[in-house]
Amino acid sequence: MKPTINLNRKGDLIQIFIPAHLGRHAGRKTILSPSGQPVNPDRNEEADVTLLNALIKAHRWNRWLNKGKYNSVNKIAADEGIRSPSYASRILRLTLLAPDIQETILNSTHPATLTLADFMSPFPQVWELQRKQFGF
Repeated sequence: MKPTINLNRKGDLIQIFIPAHLGRHAGRKTILSPSGQPVNPDRNEEADVTLLNALIKAHRWNRWLNKGKYNSVNKIAADEGIRSPSYASRILRLTLLAPDIQETILNSTHPATLTLADFMSPFPQVWELQRKQFGF
C-alpha cells in the first residue's frame, strides 16, 4: 500500500500528516520518505562532505604523484594513515571522473542520493558512460 498524505480541517486549523521519518543520508540527519530516500534530493546548499573531501584528496594525491613527491599509492596510503592501499587507489580514481561530474560534486549539485560509496566500485573511463552510470 502506498503511503498517502492526510489532510484534516477543523475550523481554521488545517492539519497535514505526511508520512516520513528522520534518518541519515551521507552522514547527516535528514527527513526521509517512507521509501528511505531524502525528501529533498535536489538540495543545493548541503554538500556531501565525505564525497567532496575524497575528491579533494584524490586531486592532491594525483598532484603529489605527478610532481614526484611520491612514487606509489602505497607510500601515500602509509603516510596518510590509510590501512588499505586499495582504498587509496579507489579514492585516487575519482580524478578520472568527467569534469562536469566533478564540478557537480564541488558545487553540491550532484544527485543527493549519490555518495562516495557509489564511486568505490570500478566505473567506466569513458565520460559519457560515467554520466549514464551515475545518473547525469
